Amino acid sequence: MNLYQVEMDSKTFVDRPLKADPEAVLREFKNEFGKTKVTNITARKLIDFRKRFFGEPGTELTSCFIPDWKELPPKIAQIKDKDLRLFALFLNRRWKDLCRQVRNETLLFKEAIIRGHTSIRIKIIKIEDPRRNSLIEVPHPFIVPGGRFREFYYWDAYWIVKGVYFRFGFVPNGGRIYYLRRSQPPFLIPMVYEYYEATEDIKFVRENFDHLVREYEFWVQKRSVKVEDKNGNKHIAYQYRTTSNVPRPESFRADIQAALEIGENERQKFFQNIASAAESGWVFSSRWFRDRKTMKTIETTNVLPVDLNALLCWNVNILKYFANIIGNAQKAEEFEKKGRDAWKTLNAIFYNDTGKAWFDYNLRTKSHEVLFYPTVAMPLFTGCYTMLDYDKSAKVINFMNRLHVFDYPSGIPASLSNTGQQWDFPNGWPPLQHIIIEGMRKSDNPEAQEMAFKLARKWILANYKIYNTTKKMWEKVDVNGTIPKPGAGGEYDVQDGFGWTNGAILDLLVTYRDRMTIRGTDQTVRCYISKRYVYAAHFTIECM
Repeated sequence: MNLYQVEMDSKTFVDRPLKADPEAVLREFKNEFGKTKVTNITARKLIDFRKRFFGEPGTELTSCFIPDWKELPPKIAQIKDKDLRLFALFLNRRWKDLCRQVRNETLLFKEAIIRGHTSIRIKIIKIEDPRRNSLIEVPHPFIVPGGRFREFYYWDAYWIVKGVYFRFGFVPNGGRIYYLRRSQPPFLIPMVYEYYEATEDIKFVRENFDHLVREYEFWVQKRSVKVEDKNGNKHIAYQYRTTSNVPRPESFRADIQAALEIGENERQKFFQNIASAAESGWVFSSRWFRDRKTMKTIETTNVLPVDLNALLCWNVNILKYFANIIGNAQKAEEFEKKGRDAWKTLNAIFYNDTGKAWFDYNLRTKSHEVLFYPTVAMPLFTGCYTMLDYDKSAKVINFMNRLHVFDYPSGIPASLSNTGQQWDFPNGWPPLQHIIIEGMRKSDNPEAQEMAFKLARKWILANYKIYNTTKKMWEKVDVNGTIPKPGAGGEYDVQDGFGWTNGAILDLLVTYRDRMTIRGTDQTVRCYISKRYVYAAHFTIECM
């Protein structure tokens, strides 16, 4: 189906539910096409077959009710600027549009065997024959990013990942079975930390501590590598390295087309590097390309990403904190040591004295690529530097200033390389803006803190313009120009929704609720469209 491009997007086909059991559909497919050469099959016949045996993507899900959703959350009510408060209310209402749950659910109990010896009874969902769709079934409602991303994703929601972990021993990339051979950046432990900070639910931490430890151990056991620093000291570092060496089902045609330029003996490694880049979330970026330009030189498995290593450093520090508050002194001591080791690794392997910042490390060249990516600020975001490094936040800012990355009118680009890939220039991504802003805000450097506010204001106003003109929230934007356009490039059209866009902006609006304002800005910011009223949520604002 995807080879003949019967769908504009390969993901559409693998998301379609079957109308009959898999055996019956396969039998009918063999009857109709089994004796026909692939080159003689027509797209028209494939489309007819699809219509008979496949349903519409997303029909196995339904919208849902969020029981604790509030029309006016207290923290949003505290936003002083009226226009931004209305903007926040609009974003808050979008969670209702993005809530999904599996249809026709029947709760069952299933024995989940963890590591071959721990038996845990968990709730799962049965939808007719679960083999009729590609969903990873979960018993509770969840938030989807939006657009083509119809299922949950690791980056976007933590309240569903516990049940998924019981079955698979790690948190997969997303809520489809074709994601089971890769994960995504390990944010589960920080998510639980955010939950605990908001609720002080120590019982939840105590009940889930062992599962959080096992999530961390997945990365230690499956994604770690030994590396020597310039002094010959050995360190444990981490990389994105999936076992998959075939085209991604959700991007089958794109991967096949990309592999045409690759020698047959090298294609399995090529596909592994593609899948490993997908595990990083950066699909795709010049970060992973040997020549910094073209997909055919992708070498993800040669790269030690600084952001992944800083994130896992944060993971162990949180686990140490959790071990202390639940009274597990042995684990607290263990993670204390792991935290020290992780800090040493970040500074010995990833810090570059010339660039004065942290950079990805290449195993092939045994060196850094001293190029700008927002990941240079990741150790600031995760707090994986000590008071002895207090000047490093200033040095990171100086590095970015020298490259003029703060000069773009609508945010910070994902890189300075215009490759046509979506995680490169000129696209600005919400999580990357948030990481840089929060990293600088949490530092002890007043200059960094002030820069964080300016960047937050720039990003909020850029998205406010988009909201006023289109009533959409894009997954990424073009940071060029004072009137932001949707981001472009990559394998699919820009998506509206959008989970992490809304979440990052809401967090910044609440963080700067006493200070952030659009008053005094150019009139085009407040009332960009040439109409008498701009609609925000269910309110109106008169344009003066």
